[in-house]
Amino acid sequence: MWLNEGWASYSEYVFKEWVYGHTVYSNGVRYNHDEMVHLVHLREGGYLPLNTIPHNITYGDNVYLRGADVAHCLRGYMGDSLFWLGLKSHLAQSNFTDVTSIQFRDNLIAATGQTFLTNFFNDWVLNAGWPHFSIDSTVSIPNGPNFDVSVYVRQKLTGATNYFTNVPLDFTFLKSDWSKTTQRIFISGQYANFTTTLPYNPVMTAIDMEEKISDAIVDEVKTISSVGLHNFPSARCSLTVVQIIDSALVRIEHNYAKPDPMQNNPNNYRLSTQRYWTIDGIFPTTFIAKGRFFYDGRTVTTNGPGNWLDNLLTPNNGDSIILMYRDNPSNEWQEYPRHYTKFIVGSPSNSKYGYVDADTLMKGQYCFANGVSQILIGSNELPDATSEIFTYPNPNGNNLTIQWTGENLEPTLVSIYDMEGKLILSEIVSGNETKIKTSKWNNGYYFIEVKRGEKIVGKKQVVIIH
Repeated sequence: MWLNEGWASYSEYVFKEWVYGHTVYSNGVRYNHDEMVHLVHLREGGYLPLNTIPHNITYGDNVYLRGADVAHCLRGYMGDSLFWLGLKSHLAQSNFTDVTSIQFRDNLIAATGQTFLTNFFNDWVLNAGWPHFSIDSTVSIPNGPNFDVSVYVRQKLTGATNYFTNVPLDFTFLKSDWSKTTQRIFISGQYANFTTTLPYNPVMTAIDMEEKISDAIVDEVKTISSVGLHNFPSARCSLTVVQIIDSALVRIEHNYAKPDPMQNNPNNYRLSTQRYWTIDGIFPTTFIAKGRFFYDGRTVTTNGPGNWLDNLLTPNNGDSIILMYRDNPSNEWQEYPRHYTKFIVGSPSNSKYGYVDADTLMKGQYCFANGVSQILIGSNELPDATSEIFTYPNPNGNNLTIQWTGENLEPTLVSIYDMEGKLILSEIVSGNETKIKTSKWNNGYYFIEVKRGEKIVGKKQVVIIH
């Protein structure tokens, strides 16, 4: 049935591509793919092979929408020219006849000579689930004027039972000026590696930047050149740029796969088994941004876009949700090491969704976990309602002025911390103002706390930019 209805659904995206362009096509395919890898197994009773869909869900999302997703993936395997050649040949041979998935496969192979399509149909049509591909590491070794770049790849499985074979993945190697080289490599099994020689040392290596393969990842790539809010809705997060002079290339992957387990876990953190994020890109030295990660443990509906993302971490509420981080897959997970704040939407006693704001967006991997935070997340202390704190200028360069209101009846303690919670300055002030030289401070966020006796006058965040 998917050969009829799945391809009819896919034809809608192709029509929009023809009328409105490839970006509209890509956005539609991405949204559909996110729906499928996120929810189709919940809607229809598990991960199911396309060619043996039960009769009671013949007209369900596996047939129509996942069928369209697999059709897009087939196009990615074959490349545009052979994809359309194969389809035209198949239609010419099979007009007004019944066709099985195996006959469709054989017609495509006969027309194009792409024998690896046997692997495609075995993996994507005759079996269930999704593969997930990631780069464990890259090693670049100088070789005369060139560089020998070795890439180590890992395949995980989401709902599948066997590792996918002969998957044609495009690996893109980017220079600091954003110029790039892309090579297609066939990947099989849980682990794979290859070495290529390039005339430059890449600053970023990425898999499938054009989203040709429908693995268990939904990603977005943006060129950012302005301060303010930038949403990555398909990646289920956003970032707020505080400072940028040159443009930044930001790629955020939302991975529907288990994060690697912790090998050393003295704090008994329980990592999500449902998803994690990977953030990469080319960031200029002037780029400073905050990250916002949304959690959602509700199970009210399978209509999306939220729900069923973190339900295993929120049996009652999101009270114990914490943010974990590691800068690369070879390092251990740790609680996000800089300041972050959790915001609960609704009543804290039963709310299962909200978001976490990380004060500094760093390249690496992020995930949610259950645990007792070892790092300050907001504050349970309430500032004095009769007082306010002001800072200027903000952002700041070389001189920072801090002022506060309220009665000046006793000395005031001003403390300033960096992004890692390290105390940078602490001084006793007898008035309602202090001026601080910041010319030797590093660029970044700093946190100010003003206390009078045991009472907090106020807290403030400032940005130092030289």
